[in-house]
Amino acid sequence: MALPKSHSQSVLPNPRLLVLETIEQFEDRFLLTVRVQQVPLCPECGRASESRHSHYVRRLQDLPWQGLSVQIHLRVRRFRCRNPDCQRRVFTERVEGVPPYLRQTSRLAEIVRLVGYVAGGLPGARLLARLAILTSDDTVLRRVKVPSSATLSSNPPDVLGVDDWAWRKGHTYGTILVDLEQHCVVDLLPCRSAESFEAWLKEQPRIGVISRDRSGLYAEGARLGSPAAMQVADRFHLLLNLSAAVERALEERSRQLQLPFPAPPPHVSLAQDSPQAKTTRQDSLKQQRRQRRLDRYGQVIGLYHQGCSQRRISESLEIERKTVRRWIRAGQFPERKPPRQRPPQVHRFAEYLQRRWEEGCHNATRLFQEIRLQGYRGGRGMVARHVAGWRNPAQVFPTARPQKITPKHAAILGTKPAAQLTAEQQLLLDQLSAKCPDLLGLRKLVGDFREVLRCGEGQSLLVWMKNAKHSGIGPVARFAVGLEKDFSAVLAAVETPWSNGQVEGQINRLKTLKRQMFGRAGFPLLRARVLPYAPFDFTPVSQPP
Repeated sequence: MALPKSHSQSVLPNPRLLVLETIEQFEDRFLLTVRVQQVPLCPECGRASESRHSHYVRRLQDLPWQGLSVQIHLRVRRFRCRNPDCQRRVFTERVEGVPPYLRQTSRLAEIVRLVGYVAGGLPGARLLARLAILTSDDTVLRRVKVPSSATLSSNPPDVLGVDDWAWRKGHTYGTILVDLEQHCVVDLLPCRSAESFEAWLKEQPRIGVISRDRSGLYAEGARLGSPAAMQVADRFHLLLNLSAAVERALEERSRQLQLPFPAPPPHVSLAQDSPQAKTTRQDSLKQQRRQRRLDRYGQVIGLYHQGCSQRRISESLEIERKTVRRWIRAGQFPERKPPRQRPPQVHRFAEYLQRRWEEGCHNATRLFQEIRLQGYRGGRGMVARHVAGWRNPAQVFPTARPQKITPKHAAILGTKPAAQLTAEQQLLLDQLSAKCPDLLGLRKLVGDFREVLRCGEGQSLLVWMKNAKHSGIGPVARFAVGLEKDFSAVLAAVETPWSNGQVEGQINRLKTLKRQMFGRAGFPLLRARVLPYAPFDFTPVSQPP
């Protein structure tokens, strides 16, 4: 015997119905013997019964005491139901706070569920063990997957955000649905289809606004499932689509996206008629691979000029459709970009070394020591190789080749706001604009589109679409035509404050949970942890009077 009954009785799961008989303390736990004191009611018909059938002992785990686990031996009774109209003949008395069939009390099961919701299965089990709650990770996950007492019908959303999330990127996708007013996930669908989204919307008639990306699946599902709701295109995806159109336009002008290499020192001569280097086996293999790619490119362009679709070209030549589309848009054979190597660290001090060399300091060790005081962290050999060509003015250097800028890099520079450009990026943008004048026109169109989204005036959108269609830049004009097909949703994106920004944040949270549960993240478990936490009511179904 440990504590007086008067003190220990109050900490039982239901002190009104449970009576504490004994307490035994062991090295690792407390053992409580408890019996039930109540009028038994049949769970089917609700009639009281005094016809006792038998009894048995339930072993329950309860909240720990003083750092030790607590085990309750609860003696429950069975009774006969004497109601001739009741289908149940023998029943076990039910106790509030002690759910049937579980080996844990309701309050302990809720704590296990909360820890599992936050930490996951195995981390949650380890944390609970430190709190003297001994349970397995499988039990923790089972508690997490128990549906919560909160239902969607009790708090239906009015403004919904929808987007897809990847089970496996590029292969299988699901759908996430977010309440944009309450800032929480309302549901998770295991697939990405217009049919599943339509079926879900038909069960939620209160939805008045649906924010989505440019996907036709969700547009079709919203139109069929909730025709009265206003669809809003996401502003971020609109800018993303415009940036992709700019990149496609620059792919057609890739020959103009070139910068010359920095000129060598004035006293160093360039090679005009340098002897041809000996062709190596690696160079021969490289030329053979290039010729194979050139032949494939010729086949693609030939089939395209014959009127074949991109899908048919892809299937006949067994080439990815993205590659076929990129080659057709390029307008010329796309040479592979040479590997870009990071410039040596000594190049940061090239101007200083050049000035000191012209002043008469030709000692590589001394130059190395001087730039080391200025922050150089490389070796002396790199400095010696850098100045080696200056020792012999007659030394021949290879002719500088133009530096190529990828269309994606140029598109990033062309779409980035001026306030966010660094001095180096601004210089590169000016050099590219001199070589590719259309880049300035593309940049102006992107800036005007940002201003349209910022000012929130539908008339400005119409003016921008007209200018884009008459710009003479094919990809941007096609983007404007695409806006006309989805004009109502695009106009709502301009005139209303709703967007999918917080949906993207919820997708990032989902990715974190998915990676945390790698290997065990089945859909029921992932859905239970993504949805907002709500307590589960372990109380049995209320008995009829």
